[in-house]
Amino acid sequence: MIVANHQSQYDIFVIYGWMPVDFRWVMKIQLRDVPFLGYACYKIGHIYIDRSNPEAAKASINAARDRIKGGTSIMFFPEGTRSVDGRLLDFKKGAFKFALDMNLPVLPVTIVNTRNVLPAKSLKLFPGSAKLIIHDPIDISSHSEETIGEIMNTARKRIQQGLDQHS
Repeated sequence: MIVANHQSQYDIFVIYGWMPVDFRWVMKIQLRDVPFLGYACYKIGHIYIDRSNPEAAKASINAARDRIKGGTSIMFFPEGTRSVDGRLLDFKKGAFKFALDMNLPVLPVTIVNTRNVLPAKSLKLFPGSAKLIIHDPIDISSHSEETIGEIMNTARKRIQQGLDQHS
């Protein structure tokens, strides 16, 4: 299971361009209504989640289990939204709960400088370079729901270190 910070819509291009594994996104259900993108993501097999409805969100995540068979990874932005100023936001538990339920290692990924290439609330691209830093995976085999905060903190620290070193 992959977790990454989220600064820009450009993150998507960086991840598709440089992430060396097959994966499916977990994305908010509102994106399903975006022309072309919503339908394309549905057909590719990405997972929509209704964050306003906990039961529907849980059902979507449970359905995602079938999609990770055969080596396909699941990709989360655990902040739940884009960071406008580049600072790492608090993480939500859903991704880490999924990792525990499926007994999957967590792969933290740091995305750097995409907010300068494609700023929030803009469709204008600016010259610049972005980086994708793939950190060591986090073994969760010794963890449980009681220690989910430790997994979250470890992932967040690694992503923050990537931002600190490469921003």
